[in-house]
Amino acid sequence: MASAVRPLSGFRQNAPMDVHDLEERTGWTIVHRPVLGSTNDAAAEGGYGPHTVVVADEQTGGRGREGRHFASPAGGLYASLLLDVPAEDMPAGAVALVALAGAEAIEAVTGAQAAIKWPNDLWLAERKVGGILLERRGQQACVIAGIGINVTHVPAGLPPALRPHVGALAEACDPPPTRDGLLVALLAAVDRAQARRRAPGGAQAIEAAWRGRQALIGTRVTCTSAGEAVEGVLEAISLARGLRIRDARSGPVWRPAEHVQDLRPAGRTI
Repeated sequence: MASAVRPLSGFRQNAPMDVHDLEERTGWTIVHRPVLGSTNDAAAEGGYGPHTVVVADEQTGGRGREGRHFASPAGGLYASLLLDVPAEDMPAGAVALVALAGAEAIEAVTGAQAAIKWPNDLWLAERKVGGILLERRGQQACVIAGIGINVTHVPAGLPPALRPHVGALAEACDPPPTRDGLLVALLAAVDRAQARRRAPGGAQAIEAAWRGRQALIGTRVTCTSAGEAVEGVLEAISLARGLRIRDARSGPVWRPAEHVQDLRPAGRTI
C-alpha cells in the first residue's frame, strides 16, 4: 500500500530528482535516468515489478499511438508506470483508468479543469498537454502505461498546424507546477483509481468518471473509422461499444473503438 502523500510544496523547478524522497512520498519504486530513448522500452527491458515507474528528463525516441513521434524535450514529465491490471480491463479499461488519473493529477497541480480527448490525449483549455501509450509485451505480467505531459513549455519545432492546439501546464497557473510535483500527484491518482477499481462496482465507477471528462461529447468531430473519414456529432462514448457519431448520411452509428484510427474536432489537425 502506498504511503500518505505529503503536500506538493518544496519542489524547485528543474532541480535534480531526489528519488529517495519521491519514493517516500509515494510508496512507488522510482527508476530515474536523465535521458532515455523511450521510458516504455526501458520499463519493458528492465525486469521491474508492479508499482514501479521509470522516469526520464527527456526522451530521444518518444512515441505515441500508432508509432507517432512524441516530442520529449527537457521540461516535461515522461514516465512509464508498471501496473497490475485485470485481464478483463485490457486494453480499454486500463487506458481509461490511466487517463482519468492523468487528468486528476493535472487538475491537482494546476487548479484548472482537465479533460480527456478519446482515446489517449490529456487536454487543458481545449489544447493537448499530454498523451498516454499502453503496452503489454510478450508474456510480461505487468502492463506498461507510458505518459508524457508538457509541464514547463510546449516543445519547439512543432508543425505550424499543430502549435495552436498544443499547450503546457505552466500556461494554466502561476507559479507553474514542477515535474516532480506532477509525478507525485500522478502516482497518488493512479493508486486511488486502482483502489476504486478493486471496490464493488469499480469498473463501472471508473468508466463513469472517465466518460464525465470526455472533451468532445456533443461537438462536431472528424472520425476515421476502418479507413473512412466521417464528420458528425459525437453523441456518446462507451468502453464496450465505442463511439456513437451522428452524421447527415447515416444518422447515429456506433463505431467500434478497435476500428477507429483517429478522432479530432472537425477542422482541426489534432
